[in-house]
Amino acid sequence: MLTVNDCTYTKDDLKRCEQQFAMHSIWKTAEQWRIAVCPQEIEKWIALLLYVKKRGGSIVPIHPSTPLAAAKKIAVQARCAYLFFHTFETPLTLSNPVSTFPPGLVQFSSGTTGVPKQLERSWSSIDEELAAYTERMARVDVDTVVVACPVTHSYGLISGVLAGLSQDKEVVVLTAQNPKYVLKKLTDYPNHLLYGAPPLLYALAKLSNGDTLQAVMTSGTRLPEEWFQSIQSNSQMLLQQYGCSEAGCISIAMPLRFSEELGVPLRHVQAKAGTARNNPSEIQVTIGRRTINTGDLGYIDQDGALCFRERLDDMINVAGLNVYPHEVEHVLREHPSVEDAVVYKKADSYAGERVCAQVSARTETLSLPELRSYCISRLAPHQVPHEMTIVEEIAKSANGKVSRVKLGEAKG
Repeated sequence: MLTVNDCTYTKDDLKRCEQQFAMHSIWKTAEQWRIAVCPQEIEKWIALLLYVKKRGGSIVPIHPSTPLAAAKKIAVQARCAYLFFHTFETPLTLSNPVSTFPPGLVQFSSGTTGVPKQLERSWSSIDEELAAYTERMARVDVDTVVVACPVTHSYGLISGVLAGLSQDKEVVVLTAQNPKYVLKKLTDYPNHLLYGAPPLLYALAKLSNGDTLQAVMTSGTRLPEEWFQSIQSNSQMLLQQYGCSEAGCISIAMPLRFSEELGVPLRHVQAKAGTARNNPSEIQVTIGRRTINTGDLGYIDQDGALCFRERLDDMINVAGLNVYPHEVEHVLREHPSVEDAVVYKKADSYAGERVCAQVSARTETLSLPELRSYCISRLAPHQVPHEMTIVEEIAKSANGKVSRVKLGEAKG
């Protein structure tokens, strides 16, 4: 059973949607095209995905909030024949490809480390991931999967919706991610597993009374220590999954023991990384015959769990000394007047790279000289931000990620 906000749809309802697609002039030959969809009716989008998957088509989901011009640009970049923008009936015709595309799901990386990259995953690779994922998640005894994150992204779509449906769970999609609304809806599903971005989960933890959150799944970025402690203490079980767009979900920590933990790899994945926290190396995963370099720096602990240290691209080299941004962010967040912080790098003609930071403040009294003195007293000289900016709010994507590359490239 599928519920979107307050409306519930049975398997028969979804089947009727599929029957309608089978009569549509374009969807009835879905296997011949690559088609982009920017959906508003989420229940129809999920029914369409299941239909296209069965037909062996190639589909490109686009976040519903994307403006038409941007959606068209994405669809053209993906070489789609058609774009269905806020409709499943009348498309924009973009091109007429000479040959068909391999069947599967086409997505774009989040772009947090640069220009978003087009990624193609076959339906068979997604089925392999789903089989391993549902096997692992069978250990979590819940009735309802609540997805409070975008279902045009693999985290909400594959790990949340498709995995939930494959386990015969009731799947609830909440399109409005207002924390008070989500918290209220969760009271209707007391035995739930909630999928959400870290900022939402932290906001829910602060609002909850300690007994509203059941099982909680996070993904996308490592939880700051304060967020980890708050979410863990205000939920019955905190889980974290780790993955990348090329491979899907790689591992799950269940429960999450500490913020760096990424969990034991799923059965279809082989992983290599560093041997200890002070000896990390790039996490490399092998699925079948394909080896993927994740770009993440990590290690495998004595229990066989992957652990995360930093994005390789985010590491800051100050005159030959490595700076881990999250360590500086942790110090900044410990300041009583700091709400949030992000640390990034900029080129420096003298040191090679310099440490920069943006912080959002809890109070109007926070000053840069005070913050700099605070850092000097708690960080090594090469870790102290060379430049800092106090902002109203740190911009994050729908998945709770910050683009450090964009911050580093910004002027000023």
